[in-house]
Amino acid sequence: MSRLISFAVLIAIIVIIGLLFYKVLIGFFIPLFLASVLVVVFRPLHRWVLAHCGYRERVAAVATTLLIMLVLLLPIGVLGTASAIQGLRLLEQNDAKTIALRISRVRASLGLEMPPYSGKLQLLSNEVDEIVDKTKATLISAEDMELQRIAHSTLATLELLKAAVQEQRGPVYEARFDELIEMTQQVGEPSEEEFGASRLAVDLKSKFSELKIDLLGGPLMALARQTANPTKEQIDTMTQNALAYARPRLLSITGATGTFLAKLIFGSVILIVSIFFFLYDGPSMIKSIMYLSPLDDAYEQEMLLEFDRISRAIVLATLLSAVAQGLTAGVGFYFVGMPYLTLLVMLTTAFAMVPFVGPAIIWVPVCLYLAANDHMLAACLLAAWGVLVVGTVDNVVKALVLHGQSQLHPLLALLSVLGGVQALGPIGIVVGPMVVALLQTLLGILQRELVHFEEHKFVLSTGTAEVSNAPLSKRKRKRKRAASSPAANGNEAANGNEAANGNDVANGNDASTPSSPADNQPG
Repeated sequence: MSRLISFAVLIAIIVIIGLLFYKVLIGFFIPLFLASVLVVVFRPLHRWVLAHCGYRERVAAVATTLLIMLVLLLPIGVLGTASAIQGLRLLEQNDAKTIALRISRVRASLGLEMPPYSGKLQLLSNEVDEIVDKTKATLISAEDMELQRIAHSTLATLELLKAAVQEQRGPVYEARFDELIEMTQQVGEPSEEEFGASRLAVDLKSKFSELKIDLLGGPLMALARQTANPTKEQIDTMTQNALAYARPRLLSITGATGTFLAKLIFGSVILIVSIFFFLYDGPSMIKSIMYLSPLDDAYEQEMLLEFDRISRAIVLATLLSAVAQGLTAGVGFYFVGMPYLTLLVMLTTAFAMVPFVGPAIIWVPVCLYLAANDHMLAACLLAAWGVLVVGTVDNVVKALVLHGQSQLHPLLALLSVLGGVQALGPIGIVVGPMVVALLQTLLGILQRELVHFEEHKFVLSTGTAEVSNAPLSKRKRKRKRAASSPAANGNEAANGNEAANGNDVANGNDASTPSSPADNQPG
């Protein structure tokens, strides 16, 4: 009973210390995980370096770590610097006036420019809204000088708009303008009917809205034109809302910049140090973990092989696919004569790793840009290149790299990537599928254990003495190795342990009887 209590207390202490260990190391999860993945991916390089260094492990680990940093940081640094320079040049060459001019050209090419009388149309819309606000829920039984003033101003604007529309389109809308003029004249007159002026103003607004939609080209075209041509008040409102939304976030980002840079530098140092120690002392670390783990050695080996296979496949497939899509898109950008080529290639490569977004978020706007600048042939060719080449090279590269290594269902793989990104950020692109793959491996191990348990239970129920094919647990193997070693036998004999050496067990001696010196001799 006391031994059972001692075991329970030991388990409780292990759980508490394990939770503290988790709290201590969870902040370093991303650099440690990236280091382990990079070590797996660059293991062939480490073997080559180790062979050329005369199998001096410390020198090979240092050299491989430096090569990994060079392979990763040099291209990113060079291309990132070139992209930043091109981005700054792009901002310098596109000030507010240039952007407004280009937006105007795009509107003209798409047929979304407002008609020449749009200013009078907007002024009339404001005046009609003012009439509705003035007459809302008001009983006008006497002359209202303010309402009459607004009505006279609205009549003048109606006459000007009528003349402008007749000049552009002829007398098509003359009858409808006359109806609006008559309704506007009636609005300013006293009415004995309760809320009569208000109802008349609402009818006036309804008739005017119908006329406005027709003058702008119909419901869809009117919506498109009004969206593409916001008024000054709408622009001011959107600017104020954007500033109100961005100001606190920009302040928080500015305040957290120093903390972010410190974490980035510290995480990079942890990553580099972890890569070195995983390369130099990785096998002994794995052996120590396997020795302390209660799992069977075969199961641990299976999980390690699964981690090796999945991490190598996912990382290589994701990175190579993104690079291939970026380069193929860059070829298309080059032949259609796009400037800022390095920036576009870097953006395409980065977005190619994002699920459901992909490189299309870059080359589709480029096609629209070409079409807006009257380069329709180049836009069509780039769109065809993006769909037929850039969109399919992803599947080709992943098929060649994975080559049947991925055993996940496509839907499960997609959900694991999306869930990983949502839970862990960009690193979730790699972590998500690996977690699902390892869970799949663990469930397979559990299923085999349950099958073996049922077979063992059936054998015991039939009275068979032993199961011939039953796997020897790791704990039994460890005890057997410990019992067969001379140091363990000597210690057990000297301390009078309950577990005797192999000769005592074989001869059926009592566990409390001290073994003879001859029994403790090796061999």
